[in-house]
This record gives sequence, C-alpha cells and structure tokens, in this order.
Amino acid sequence: MEMPLTDKKKLRPYKPYGDLRQKQKSKISDWMFQVVCDYYGEHGIMPDDEKIDSLARTVYAKVQGTAIVVSYEDILRVFHKKQARFSERIETNGLPIPKAPKQKKTEAEKSAIKRLQRQNRKKKKAAALAQLQDNPDQNDYFYYIAGYTSGGAPYGVTWEEMGLQPYEDSTGMDLDE
Repeated sequence: MEMPLTDKKKLRPYKPYGDLRQKQKSKISDWMFQVVCDYYGEHGIMPDDEKIDSLARTVYAKVQGTAIVVSYEDILRVFHKKQARFSERIETNGLPIPKAPKQKKTEAEKSAIKRLQRQNRKKKKAAALAQLQDNPDQNDYFYYIAGYTSGGAPYGVTWEEMGLQPYEDSTGMDLDE
C-alpha cells in the first residue's frame, strides 16, 4: 500500500521523523510500545516483521488523528529500529502495570474539601491578624518595620542597627517581661 506524500487535511508535505519535536517523538514511541505490549500480552510472544507492519498501521492511524504530520514509511522504519529495545524492555521488566482509572470525587467529598480549605484560610488570616495586632511595627529581626516590598518582605531598621536585643526597648528593658 502506497501512502501519499502529503497530508490531505493540511495539504503540506510530511515532515521527516527526525524533524519532529521531542514531545511528538516521545508520544509516538509510547504508542509503539503500548501496541507491542498489547500484542505480547495477547499472544505471549514478540511480534515478527509481518506483525510489526500491521502494528505500525495501528500506530499510524493514531498519529493521523493528531496534528503530527509524518509519513507511514518513517513510522515503520522507526518501529523496526525500536523493536529490539521494546523486546529487551519487556523481557527485563515484564509488561507494565496499567494505571488505575482516576476516581471522581463525590459532591460530598468536594464540598468537604472546600469547607476545610475555607477553614484553613480563615485560621491563617486570624493568626496573621493577631500577630499584626500584637505589634505591627516589630518582629524578631526588625526594630521598626517601615514597609513591605511588592513580594511581601518587610524592610526597615533592624534590632542590631539599634544596638538592642530583640524586643528590648531603648531603655534596656525587655518588652516581653
């Protein structure tokens, strides 16, 4: 079966496999490996050259369903090239375990998560507000906080610049006591 030299949908020539982006090559390689794994799981043996041709057609059908524009001949050539690595990988590690389908959360679980997030936000706000109300112009590092940068970092006069220990007033008395 002869494949056309252009992609009929986009009316542009196929790209050589080597010109594809790495992400596209990786996706195609993953499809190839999955098809080989499915074949091995069903038949218990690695596919021969005749079967690789039919498996390459399966992969090519998936490629045509995407925006990847590559010829069947390139897919077949790469498939033959990678077949030895696929068989070695399956013999060494066995068949990969399929991922469990993602379970959807129920409405009750979603609402419970949102409620916990709201409670946590309220607690954090309350803690920050309490700290600011105690002494908004001082902290363990700054004697006087003049302001905050756009990133939220405080700036001002440090305890060290004042020649004092943290929370010691200018008369030498510790403010914590």
